[in-house]
Amino acid sequence: MPVLRILALALAVVAGTALGAPVHAAAQPAPPNGSDDPVLAALIEEALERNPDVKGAQEALAAARSRPVQARSLSNPMVAVGYTNDGWAPTLGSMPMTTLAVMATQDLPYPGKRRLRGEIASLQADQVEEQLARVALGTVARVRRAYSSLLLARDLLELIREQEEIWKQIEGVARARYAVGQGAQQDVLRVQIEVTRIGQLRAEQDAVLETARAELNRLLDRPAEAPLDATAPLGLAKQEGSLDEILARLEVISPELQFALISVERDRLAADLARKEFKPDFTVQGGYMNRGGLDPMWQAGVGVSLPLYRKQISAGVAEAAAQTRASERLVESTRLQLRFRTQERMAQLRAAERIAEVYDQGVIPQDRMSVEAAVANYQTGKVPFVAVLEALTTLYNDRATHLGVLADHGRIRASLEEASLEATSGMSPSGASGMRAVGGRSLGMSGGFAPGGSGSTGASGMNR
Repeated sequence: MPVLRILALALAVVAGTALGAPVHAAAQPAPPNGSDDPVLAALIEEALERNPDVKGAQEALAAARSRPVQARSLSNPMVAVGYTNDGWAPTLGSMPMTTLAVMATQDLPYPGKRRLRGEIASLQADQVEEQLARVALGTVARVRRAYSSLLLARDLLELIREQEEIWKQIEGVARARYAVGQGAQQDVLRVQIEVTRIGQLRAEQDAVLETARAELNRLLDRPAEAPLDATAPLGLAKQEGSLDEILARLEVISPELQFALISVERDRLAADLARKEFKPDFTVQGGYMNRGGLDPMWQAGVGVSLPLYRKQISAGVAEAAAQTRASERLVESTRLQLRFRTQERMAQLRAAERIAEVYDQGVIPQDRMSVEAAVANYQTGKVPFVAVLEALTTLYNDRATHLGVLADHGRIRASLEEASLEATSGMSPSGASGMRAVGGRSLGMSGGFAPGGSGSTGASGMNR
């Protein structure tokens, strides 16, 4: 069989392997909690049960729930024992003014003050509950982002292995052609360089995969080396719903917004309590005085605090009213910030969905046709051998970019469901150019795959 025909058949096999490799198409809309993937759903449930941050926030809430009872309670009564002696020598029972007394005193705040203090403490506990909700939402989002990074690292590693196998096949063809004098030594050396570089890429991506696994295990409070069964494909679940519909749902679950709304109610109660400082508090007391053999004595009394320093009280009322107005402004600011972040993430999601579609239906199919054309032209001697290598490298680069866009879409969606007011890192606000930078990886001839780009958890440490 002529060497040229052998080369043509080998390249056809190589091109078929590259062209037939699956490209993950857009999936159907998925629930926001990741329940479409049972592995991810189980990881989220485990994280909420085991994560130390969540447990700490739960304990803080338990502590806060104990405060309303304390705030509503009366202060402890005071009991005193006293001895009064008439003369220098002990005269209990012989002198009428000599007594052994037991006295009790109880402070009584003006009616309504204890109730207001208890309600304020209850609202403060509700705010601590919102802090727990923030920790839980943040933990879920971090699990989802880490899981997306794990799937990306796994798929990129598989892509590197596939390309390594192809380069080895091409190396065999180039060697065979060079051995019979129909190929150039430069072709063999060029392919050998790519085979050598693949080893570096695989080592780097192995490290990224281990880092992503360790991050998930940290969130789940597992040993860093614990295995993770992540078999789901890296797909794209489109975000459904209008901005107003999504925003209405996020306003209900936003811990920051709910915290601000509770602050308004708490400050209004605090203002009511401040106004009650114009009312007096009371003290009741009673006592029993033993006089030995003489008839005992008793006493009872009521004390009243006089709110004479009204300027001080008025200043407290003014402070509480101003704080209430500040809390109302905070609600408006928080709602606007949540809307902005939601718009930002929705724009990023829509951009990612469009870019993924471009790669899935345009760029990658065109790359495949480019490989076919390069193989055909090489067989007829119209292009050099390096043209085939470059076409294959471009195909793999674009497949890596496509995977990166899918992973970034999952991470941004996790941030959307987190309802955070913080900026979403790892995504450029410039839209498509930012997405291209995120996915702009290199496999092979163009200088090495960059596993530490923002599309991977290993080096970027993406938290939002």
